[in-house]
Amino acid sequence: MDLKRLSELQATERGTLTRIDATEGMLALMEMGCTVGEDIEVRHIAPLGDPMAVSAGGHVVALRREQADQMWVKPIS
Repeated sequence: MDLKRLSELQATERGTLTRIDATEGMLALMEMGCTVGEDIEVRHIAPLGDPMAVSAGGHVVALRREQADQMWVKPIS
């Protein structure tokens, strides 16, 4: 299984969220639609790389790089 951190994806790349390593803030991520098994797409990355806008669970949310570093996705071709 070829997993990548969400923070490694480029704008318009998609993947299926397979694991979230964060213990703190996990509930907040889940409430925003970032749940394991959900397809997630990187919509936009700020010029300096932080934050990034992602679409998941029918919502577009902004994530800090440190949050995206704790989320693992299986890229969708």
